Amino acid sequence: MVNIVYAAPYAAPVPDNIRRWGGITHRWTGWDGSTWDLSDVEGGVFLLNEGLEGLGMPDITNYTHDSPVVHGVSWDGWLATGRKVFWSVAVFHDTDSEGWIARHRAFWKTLRPGKAGVWSVELPTGEKFSLTLRFKSDGGHSYTNDPVHRGWEVYGIELFPEQPFWEAPAVVESWGAEEKVPFLGPDGAAPPFFPSPAATLSTAKVTNPGDVETFIQWTITGPTETVTVGIGSARTVVPFPVPDGSKLVIDTNPRNLIAELDGVDVMERLSEFNYSPLPPGEGIALSLSRSGPGAVEARFTPLMLMGV
Repeated sequence: MVNIVYAAPYAAPVPDNIRRWGGITHRWTGWDGSTWDLSDVEGGVFLLNEGLEGLGMPDITNYTHDSPVVHGVSWDGWLATGRKVFWSVAVFHDTDSEGWIARHRAFWKTLRPGKAGVWSVELPTGEKFSLTLRFKSDGGHSYTNDPVHRGWEVYGIELFPEQPFWEAPAVVESWGAEEKVPFLGPDGAAPPFFPSPAATLSTAKVTNPGDVETFIQWTITGPTETVTVGIGSARTVVPFPVPDGSKLVIDTNPRNLIAELDGVDVMERLSEFNYSPLPPGEGIALSLSRSGPGAVEARFTPLMLMGV
């Protein structure tokens, strides 16, 4: 009798240095709310690595001036003027022509002119960045085969952002009234007095982990009598009360300058308004003061030069 023993084939162990490498997860969220995992080959719509543009540095314009008596130029500053984004996107369906047509139309619906979607990336480190994009061109795409018949087509898609920096998750810091502990004096005869957490406000600092400056959106929740918010000497002063339960939102982003109390414009009621940017770095001192027990919140989005 011959005894036959079946065993699994030998598999060589994966070296540790290979285990350490992971890839980028790409997602596209269309203006219609649909989400597409562009890293999932089995999902039917995915990015090809060839020719991928947009993860690197934005387009930079340097401003200089020259002199008739000094060689060279003097540097005055720079601006990120845009960013080219190019995708090679495969759209396929392996069931039937009707399925390919439905998937094709659903994806291209997210790229309507005049509408914006969000390209999100997640790195193996867990870091997440996003870029809001608009459709620009398909390069005058031509079909060399019938895509409905074969259920497969690759497109070269060019997009562009209005804001050229990659956005990290928002940072939110808040300073509210501390727990009220009444101070009644040595004999307990004095009327209740609640010490203010002014020291916390006066020493408020934030860290901007981004690569470039960004802008703060302030939210003041009543009740407050007067409030001052800002960065260094650039202050915004609210000289009027914010009632209990009301919210005053002050956005210092030059693209969206607003001051609204419960949705009503109050910009003209501010005695001072400054919208200086928050520079990148740690421990940036803020200028905060408040009368009343309400809360002050600072929200800002760190901006990154690159998506990796």
